[in-house]
Amino acid sequence: MPKRALLIVALLLPLSLVITATTNHLVGEALQSAQPSLAWLATAAIPSFMVIFCLYIALGDRRALDWPSLAPQNTRSILRLSAIWLTLWLAGCTAFAVMTGHWIVYARGVPLVAAFLVFGPLGEELLFRGIIYERVQQVWPRSSLLPIAISSIAFSLHHIWLGAAPDGLAMAQLLFTLPMGIVFALLRQRSGSIWPSALLHFATNLPATF
Repeated sequence: MPKRALLIVALLLPLSLVITATTNHLVGEALQSAQPSLAWLATAAIPSFMVIFCLYIALGDRRALDWPSLAPQNTRSILRLSAIWLTLWLAGCTAFAVMTGHWIVYARGVPLVAAFLVFGPLGEELLFRGIIYERVQQVWPRSSLLPIAISSIAFSLHHIWLGAAPDGLAMAQLLFTLPMGIVFALLRQRSGSIWPSALLHFATNLPATF
């Protein structure tokens, strides 16, 4: 099992960098040619979510899809970490808005909002806090640090390729996507489920949506 898990990790890490952007781009072009009225599906990141969901069903531990049943101390720990992250995140967003003179909005239109709030975050949680986290944990079962570190680095690098091409803005995202990935992975570790990190992911994306 560790050898198989190691092979899956070795294949998934490079694939995780491009799977979202490439899948949505290819499906979007195909729909634009064959059925333009459905091209919004790619904009909403539904094709990439479906591909990642199928990968998770095939390769992931489906127990992580269960709602976590937590001891009170774990619940308090998760809520405390989530509150600290959101406070720092909102403070950082506000400071950046003051410096630039305007609030940064990443999503305009219903399909992009759906991608930014629903299908994109869920796909990322299934991929990074799901398959990659779980398989790294299988390869190094005695390490609590490696699943967090590897899944967080992969999550951060993945954001470079979400746009049309890597540029300065995409590279700048590494400054906040890496700590974001670490926080999400810590929630995954403390809860045994992807749902706490998925909810915090939604809450993190929400201020830059409207």
